[in-house]
Amino acid sequence: MKKPIILFITVTILSCNNQESAEKEITVISNDTIPELRTVVSSKPIADYTQNAGDALNRDWAFTVRVFETSKTFRFVMKIKFEELDVVDTLIIPDLHIQPVVELQPGKEKFSCIAGFKDKAQKFREYKKVSVENNKLKIITLKHYGVYATMK
Repeated sequence: MKKPIILFITVTILSCNNQESAEKEITVISNDTIPELRTVVSSKPIADYTQNAGDALNRDWAFTVRVFETSKTFRFVMKIKFEELDVVDTLIIPDLHIQPVVELQPGKEKFSCIAGFKDKAQKFREYKKVSVENNKLKIITLKHYGVYATMK
């Protein structure tokens, strides 16, 4: 009668040990993890692109793209202005385990710019194009990005 009880206790101990080791293999803690939320959100634009769009009557008109932080670390708001038109769009940058760096670069056409981000190698990655075509504001996604996780 004692043997089955001893066998049961042994199996339980082995099962607990196997579960703990399996959890250790799955759980990955990294020092370069960036928090999901910002503790301080700047009210100033982190990226800014402006091109004069004025004429003789409206000298203060411009094509302007400004990028602002949100409370979420990898989410940004783009505020776009062309003449008297105001538009808001979002940028969601992939979590590359570095602080996201958003950049705006001039586009090839007049009144256009490319919104993107820097990767770990500091290479600019194009994401969205903001432009004016036939006096209409246009925002298109140039490329899609994603990050996949690997198990160590």
